[in-house]
Amino acid sequence: MTDTAAAPPRRRRLGRRIGLTILALVGAAAIFGGVFVAVQLPQPATQLADPPRGDLIVDGADGEWRIGEFTIVLDEALHVTHPQAAASVWETVPGEAFLTAAQGRASYIDDLGLVRVSDDQDAIWNTQRVTAAEIDSDGALALSGTLDDVDSVTWTLRLREGAPGRLDAEISVSAPANRVYLSAALDDGEGVHGLGAQSTGWDLRGDRVPLIPREQGIGRGEQPLSFLVDLAASSAGGQDTTYLPSAVNVTGRSRSLVYRGDAFSSVDLRPDDRMIWEVWSSTADFSLAAAATPADAVAIQSAWAGAAEPPPAWTRTGLIAGIQGGTDEVREKVATLQAADVPLAAVWLQDWVGRRTTDFGERLQWNWSLDDEQYPGWDQLVADLEAQGIRVLTYVNPSLSVDSGAAASARGGRDLYAEAAAAGYLALDEDGAVLDVDQHGFTAAMVDLSDADAREWMAQVIADEVAGAGASGWMADFAEGPPPDAVLAGGSGADWRVRWPVLWQDVNRRALEIAGLEADGFVWHRSGGTRSAGAADALWLGDQTQDWSREDGLASTVTLTQSLSASGMTQVHGDIGGYTSIDLPVIPDPDRDDELVIRWAEASLLQPVLRTHEGNRPAVSAQPAEDAELAAQLAELSRVFVALGPERERLAAQSGLADAVQHPWMLAPDAGLDGIADEELQLGPDVLLAPVLSAGATTVDVAFPPGRWQNIWTGAVFGEASSVTHETVDAPMGRPALFVREGTAVASELSAFAD
Repeated sequence: MTDTAAAPPRRRRLGRRIGLTILALVGAAAIFGGVFVAVQLPQPATQLADPPRGDLIVDGADGEWRIGEFTIVLDEALHVTHPQAAASVWETVPGEAFLTAAQGRASYIDDLGLVRVSDDQDAIWNTQRVTAAEIDSDGALALSGTLDDVDSVTWTLRLREGAPGRLDAEISVSAPANRVYLSAALDDGEGVHGLGAQSTGWDLRGDRVPLIPREQGIGRGEQPLSFLVDLAASSAGGQDTTYLPSAVNVTGRSRSLVYRGDAFSSVDLRPDDRMIWEVWSSTADFSLAAAATPADAVAIQSAWAGAAEPPPAWTRTGLIAGIQGGTDEVREKVATLQAADVPLAAVWLQDWVGRRTTDFGERLQWNWSLDDEQYPGWDQLVADLEAQGIRVLTYVNPSLSVDSGAAASARGGRDLYAEAAAAGYLALDEDGAVLDVDQHGFTAAMVDLSDADAREWMAQVIADEVAGAGASGWMADFAEGPPPDAVLAGGSGADWRVRWPVLWQDVNRRALEIAGLEADGFVWHRSGGTRSAGAADALWLGDQTQDWSREDGLASTVTLTQSLSASGMTQVHGDIGGYTSIDLPVIPDPDRDDELVIRWAEASLLQPVLRTHEGNRPAVSAQPAEDAELAAQLAELSRVFVALGPERERLAAQSGLADAVQHPWMLAPDAGLDGIADEELQLGPDVLLAPVLSAGATTVDVAFPPGRWQNIWTGAVFGEASSVTHETVDAPMGRPALFVREGTAVASELSAFAD
């Protein structure tokens, strides 16, 4: 979460709750001689029944068919091939069902956005019998049959060429089944990559990955932090919780089987011979890519999922500095950065709406209009910054607070909560009352994005109040979805949860259109889904912990970036320095220091946007805008980011994923980089970064893709033309292991940084 003035939404309170819990346990230990009573911790965030597996019986329906350029063979298994594909497009395990079904009962617990999901199977159907196969009137291959021996559940599967190189699979099962399972065979060692913002690892084999947008949690398995967070507030989350899931994936053999719908879904990658898709519906549509390379496979899926345009050119001119505090404080911080020669593209002022004081700290007002008491002389501030070539960015989310609206009204402004409630534009509870959700210290209601009129109203509000205040863009926060039991114009919160992030992205795009900012405005989102690749102008990596951890800290951002690129999400960046810091009274929680900020900035250099965040505890976190020495270190890295602008422009002019920051394997799948370059990032074919991800380290091990690679700081050249090579390279703080391919245009452009 990123509503922070001097404190975060719920995390200052969370820190206090954790501290009080620990102190209580310590006290109990003293009283009872150090003997602790077992504590019941929350259940995992996802508890799903195992996908049913069974037998395949082909009752005289075997054969071979051509659908466009695809060849489909059904015998003891299903085989789909294509002349352009590097491997079979789809194959199933011989003799075993590739389509099964179940009747499930879902249950939910909503821990402040970290929705815990359980599903129990009341019945399963796993004997797949194929009784008919024919080419239908639309030219599709229609397979059909039963899922047991008494004909109680029937199924159909239509295979048609949806686009060049893309085979679409449309599945339906009859009542009472309401869960569909579809499998595809995987080879031994065939990695699976993508599925949105996944940090468990580059290769997801061995995991079960639920694709449900929700609060990612704090720590996500990092110990003892996660234990304590769950003990106090059930909010640690895990590697299976994410703001930004996507169904798009690609395997080590350039295969891609993707669910295209809006139901809850998951991918089971635990079996050693297959992937199994689970969809909570009686119908499910999938797409398969016929591709020669991983990038081709993702591009085929991106043709329907969408692909965002690069951010406007002005975002490449410097740092977007996340600062706040009011007019005078912002002017002082800008002056500090300018004195250090930090190139500034924009300032991001999230507290433009004003602050509120709660028992647990300072928070933002959730009424999306200017607070001119917090920012007196706002128009002059915006004009002065604009005269220096610095844009102003702000903040908005799709919820409204009744007391924030009242406070705005008292200042003569709009009470947006009252307007939305009167129009019937807010989500309701089961009794028909406005659903005011606890935000720790205040409540807020969600605008009902299932209602087209409510979406248009919200878009107009953003255009009038946010863009109308002179903002060139904003962070569009939250929107993982409403509580599952919310009552909406279009149904329940559970029905709309998967669609919610994309609806919010549509609202913000509409706001840019109304405000005339389509070409020049910049909006970035935290939550997402498969179609966010095209619906969102930009995405950010979520709320990382201000530490070095692989679960939720700096090291996790590399894996997240790689995973998102394998999902076709190219315009992705993160918060430099991380977001979450929690004060624990008995376990050291080091404050964000200069080293972490600089190393985080280094790891962000190839991203399309370079943006800082003050974090949820600004007073104890290193802040470049308040420290001339730290600002000077950030200045040179910011200049490197700017110098990469022409390369970004060249890549953006190409098709596909050219301008994505990617795992090097995506660009050289036959070089043997999968598994050995999992901590490296590549921007196009000619820029390579191996960030330092451990405190105190001054060297990094680099796996160089085939080619000759020049260190931008020293001019030293590494690598061989036709093979992967390994070197340990010096990487002192402020001079990351950044390389350009020898003899390229970008090598010439970055030569100025060499000693």
